[in-house]
Amino acid sequence: MLFSIEKNNKNIALQVLQKAMKKNPNLLWMTGGSAKRLCNLYRFCLKLAMLYNGAFLHPNTKGVVLFYKKGVGITIGGLIKKGLLYFFFIFSVIDVFKIVKICKLQRSLKKRAPNEPHLYCLIIAVSPEEKSTQTIIQLRDFLFQQSIELQLPIYIQTSVRRNKILFERYGFECYETVVNTSGDYTLWLLKRDYEKRNTTT
Repeated sequence: MLFSIEKNNKNIALQVLQKAMKKNPNLLWMTGGSAKRLCNLYRFCLKLAMLYNGAFLHPNTKGVVLFYKKGVGITIGGLIKKGLLYFFFIFSVIDVFKIVKICKLQRSLKKRAPNEPHLYCLIIAVSPEEKSTQTIIQLRDFLFQQSIELQLPIYIQTSVRRNKILFERYGFECYETVVNTSGDYTLWLLKRDYEKRNTTT
């Protein structure tokens, strides 16, 4: 059973993200490698997922999964909060010297965005000191169960090759790749249909 991330355990979740996401090429390029902007990025992702009730912490406090329902309605109040979050993202997260290149990359990703309601997984992360594979498996299974119950496919992207391989092992299919020549890395866009059942542990 995962715990919903609330105000009382939000800082614990942030610590997990700070430890687990240090070497992500896409995030490092977007923030210019600034520790402060990286921390703000984790805060942005966390608050966005919390807005959609999709932020969860593993009971051992070493794993986090963040997702949200895309293409599904949101209240006016929620839209306002989301707008403020993106305002925070623009002015507190991205490297201002890359803003034109970041916009170009985002336009390219938007063209490849799925045209259907789905679960978008922002982050699934486990602290490096966690040696057991059970934490990542339980986070994965929780996400898959949400997908089944809501009957929505899961979409995710990664700029880490080993994560792409792991996601494919868990039933995801890479449907598109985007090369960021400015950052010298590749973004893999992956999808997993909710009908699939995972048998790999």
